[in-house]
Amino acid sequence: MGTASEENKSSTVGAEINKMEEGRISRDRISDLPVELLHRIFSLLPFRSIVQTVLLSKHWNHLSLWRSHPHLDFSRLSRNYMDMDFIPTVLSRRQPDFNITTFRISGNVSAPCLQDCIDRVMKQRIEQLELDVDTGCCFDLPSSLFYCKTLRVLDLNIRVKSNISRYGFPSPVLLSPRSLPLLRKLCLKDCRGMYDLNINIPGLEILKLDGLRLKSLDISGTGLLELQVTRCLRLKSWVKILAPNLRRLYWEDNFNVKCVTESFEDLNTGSVCFACIPPNPATLQSAAAFISALCFARSLSVRSHVLKTLSKIDSEGGLPCSFNNLMTLELHTKNPKDEITGIICLIRSSPILRTITITAKSCYGTGNCTWQEKQYWISQIQKLKSIEFHLKFAR
Repeated sequence: MGTASEENKSSTVGAEINKMEEGRISRDRISDLPVELLHRIFSLLPFRSIVQTVLLSKHWNHLSLWRSHPHLDFSRLSRNYMDMDFIPTVLSRRQPDFNITTFRISGNVSAPCLQDCIDRVMKQRIEQLELDVDTGCCFDLPSSLFYCKTLRVLDLNIRVKSNISRYGFPSPVLLSPRSLPLLRKLCLKDCRGMYDLNINIPGLEILKLDGLRLKSLDISGTGLLELQVTRCLRLKSWVKILAPNLRRLYWEDNFNVKCVTESFEDLNTGSVCFACIPPNPATLQSAAAFISALCFARSLSVRSHVLKTLSKIDSEGGLPCSFNNLMTLELHTKNPKDEITGIICLIRSSPILRTITITAKSCYGTGNCTWQEKQYWISQIQKLKSIEFHLKFAR
């Protein structure tokens, strides 16, 4: 009797345990999470996967997570124009009370589709807008894009066919605190048709410009920490840069320009590459002023045409200031015979320089010329010794 009772009891306990195990396994713990946390998890997925979640959970379907999700990333979809035309429909079905934090598109997008998308996201307090698209034809960017009070990150890489002359940017492009008061990061790449760019946003921290073909560039910002300018300036253009708190500067452009700038007193890292040597005394003077504005840098990378420019500056009396904070210098040379004077000029102006790296890339390529180049460097050792007393590392 006792044995049978114990067996029944054990069987009952076992059934309860199995029932608990089954309940634990079948329970959807993810659905118990707050909607905000679900949005955070789903932000790591492609948007197509988020839409597919309605097939996995009735609870998620009830929440309409894909209609309220704040991060819309269409950058991993098809490259076909027609496949992108569904995006405005997705935006039109969103719940109006939920803002869009991030909106991202990459690929081939028709101009009407892109215009519609920008208009819609601007009405939902967008914070981060990234467009890396090829429209295939001319179009006009909605004016709302340049007057968004909530935008914090704007990244535009909009390509059109090379034979299209009209493009959808106003002229001049003026970005100010009244138009984009919260903007912290601005990246513009290959946005053709933008000729005059004036940026005056005190809170802007990162500015990257690439392939714009500008006639004029005017940058003013007390909060600017990082500036990159690559292949943006036309010949005989002009540049004005007032960024007293700049920490990092990357410049790869021609310098047949008129330049107005002040010293970057907080500069930590600078990298300078000219596409050509300044052709006349006026542009040479502008180049000297620009190089001198980097005099507070702690680390500096300089390429061939800058060294040739420094050689010309040295022959005209030298740099107007010294690099008193410079500790690390990286030089990229092509033709040392034209650059050695510029190298010495720069080293001589850097009293606390500790490390110098010289990368010599021969522009000739034959074994005999390579030998001659080595012999040339050997012949210049005595000149270099006169200024190497404070160096600790030379490569």
